[in-house]
Amino acid sequence: MHASIPPAVHRHSFIQSVTHRLALVAASLALAAIPVHASEWPSGTVELVVPSGPGSGMDTATRTMKQILDAAKLLSAPSVVINKPGAGGAIAYQYLNQNPGSGRHLALASPSLITNRLMAIGDTDPRDVTPVATLFSENIVFMVRTDSSITDGKALIARLKKDPGSVAWGIATALGGANHIAAASVMKAAGIDPGAAHNVIYKAGSAALVGLLGGEVEVVPVATLVSLPQLAAGKVRVIAISSPERLGGALANVPTWTELGVNAIYTSWRMIIAPRGTNSADARAAAATLEKMAATPQWKAEVGKNYWISRFLGPEATQKFLADQMTMHAALLGQLKLSK
Repeated sequence: MHASIPPAVHRHSFIQSVTHRLALVAASLALAAIPVHASEWPSGTVELVVPSGPGSGMDTATRTMKQILDAAKLLSAPSVVINKPGAGGAIAYQYLNQNPGSGRHLALASPSLITNRLMAIGDTDPRDVTPVATLFSENIVFMVRTDSSITDGKALIARLKKDPGSVAWGIATALGGANHIAAASVMKAAGIDPGAAHNVIYKAGSAALVGLLGGEVEVVPVATLVSLPQLAAGKVRVIAISSPERLGGALANVPTWTELGVNAIYTSWRMIIAPRGTNSADARAAAATLEKMAATPQWKAEVGKNYWISRFLGPEATQKFLADQMTMHAALLGQLKLSK
């Protein structure tokens, strides 16, 4: 008869294992002093995999990358964008790993790469992919229809405190994803049980927006980029933002949750990953190409237009960042009672 091991011990052992293995990979990358020009990357058509549907924030960002890579002739081979929505990115990450060692298969990843494993969604975890580069982070805005009775962030909190299940949230693309964590963090910071929320799951931010406009849900937390067209058309109101400080432009009058007395700050990073087994030369060659793209005036203009937080990191730094994020999200999901 064996003594049972508490879930917390399992999580602790898993986090230690992930951190240790990520550190070993980072060390091996640092020691592999193979110059970029030694790689023959890419050896064929580059597939840019999007873990959400067309029209989503991640889809738009990936297609913008392709446009700039093509226009600046930064790739020596053709490129295509492939959408693999579903399961909070798990389907895309599984598709990526159907091509082990192929540095020309690249996916735009979000924190779901980490949270999926912690929540036992899919079978991919950070050890199953090859980090290539960190590109930017996105702020998350909270939208309602212009005719909504939820007039502002304080009204939303008041409604939730009265009845946490009375507000239908439109969440893309899964529980435990960045949009859900942002919403759950707001509820928790306001003293409301996030487990009592009424969440409706959509495969993309654009689909959640359709649900909002159609009256299926009342509040949608989503990447800033997705909100801008409907905001400009006057169809939605942005009542708060998860940024540490206010943004400019069309969102200059939108308060942060902190301003509203709710200590909730959460931004969602975007990084490029390759399949497991991709060699360091290909990873560095891909990163070097992406760094050139990030230095173009066109990309910098997109960063400003979309209210992104620009932050480029290469393979080694991205590996360390991923390990740090693993520890942080494990603690956060544990507090929200979402980890398995």
